[in-house]
Amino acid sequence: MKNTLLCGALLAVLTAGVNADTSAPWADPEINEINRAPMHSSYFAYETAEKAAAADKYQSSRFLSLEGNWKFNWVKNAGDRPLNFFKKDFEDQYWTDFPVPGLWELNGYGNPVYKNIGYAWNTQFHANPPFVEEKNNAVGSYRRTVNIPADWNGEDVFIHIGSATSCLSLWVNGEYVGYSEDSKLAAEFDVTKYLQPGENLIAMQIFRWCDGTYLEDQDFWRLSGIARETYLYARPQARINDYFVKTDLDENYEDATLQVDFSMQKANGKVL
Repeated sequence: MKNTLLCGALLAVLTAGVNADTSAPWADPEINEINRAPMHSSYFAYETAEKAAAADKYQSSRFLSLEGNWKFNWVKNAGDRPLNFFKKDFEDQYWTDFPVPGLWELNGYGNPVYKNIGYAWNTQFHANPPFVEEKNNAVGSYRRTVNIPADWNGEDVFIHIGSATSCLSLWVNGEYVGYSEDSKLAAEFDVTKYLQPGENLIAMQIFRWCDGTYLEDQDFWRLSGIARETYLYARPQARINDYFVKTDLDENYEDATLQVDFSMQKANGKVL
């Protein structure tokens, strides 16, 4: 009897990851991004000092909102997700309209989970880091088209996707752009080389669970989708990419030294 139990336990351990695609980035702990732009301080670069003072990026000519309804497909199990949905000739007329930003569970897709101790999927599949199962691992697929402003020609264009949970894959005009985890941080990608004049197709796919979810197991509601603003923005090729402000006080906490460090880029793309 003891030998039977031991063999059964060993078999369970050995097969726990069988239903997980270990070659995929969402199941690979060595990968948490592919082609994602470097993280930076939170800012928006305006075209004039006056617009910067107004601090309303929606009025900037460098900003293009992607908020609103996207064509959307949701499946309960990752193995049932559409694989060629990012192609330009894919027929999405029977897909539903879904808001971005928008959380699946608050819009009728799946169930919200609150758990302060243990993994949120404990009643659905066995925890075996870094693997997550395809069964009961919902996937949302998104598509929409957008026209790029003509005056963005010659600029570098980035997409900003705020808080995609738990991981995100991105395609533009049928070409793979990249991948991102770190679900509570914005993901940005340089999409300049994928764009074309006129209409452009943007496609995204989001998994409810990924290997990174093991590390993001905190005391909060587990909700999936895109929780924050999503948009395109343009930057001159010669620009400030990032900055770091330091205000070091003296030992008496009376006077301070202001130091601002910049990461800058030339028009040829060389970082200074």
